[in-house]
Amino acid sequence: MSFSGKPTTLVEQAITNDGFWPDLGVSEFQKGYRLPAEYLVDLLADGITNAMGEVNRDLAKRKAAWQAAGIATVATADPQVLQERAFYVATYKRAVYCRAKAYLLQQFATVIRQRGARHQARRQPLAPRN
Repeated sequence: MSFSGKPTTLVEQAITNDGFWPDLGVSEFQKGYRLPAEYLVDLLADGITNAMGEVNRDLAKRKAAWQAAGIATVATADPQVLQERAFYVATYKRAVYCRAKAYLLQQFATVIRQRGARHQARRQPLAPRN
């Protein structure tokens, strides 16, 4: 459900990552982070893709170190080499989805902006308190 009462339709769209970090999904993002239903699927996918690129860049040194240790992908890493791989996968997804939501919520005002909503915030006199 959205701010407007419009039900959210979950979209099964995969966002392919670089092969080392896990792939992401628009529906997983919608379920976990409750974005308003007014967002277009393309806007959601774009927000996730941009956030994914930023997080991948931030984690480039960590990725290089793990690859040097013989890890091909985080999700399928040998538990003897990467003991908490499920934690790293979940933390990676949370980092991407939180960054994507922070970006997308800034866009919300422009998604729902209408000509008639321009003067809604006029000041009203305060009611006297008893």
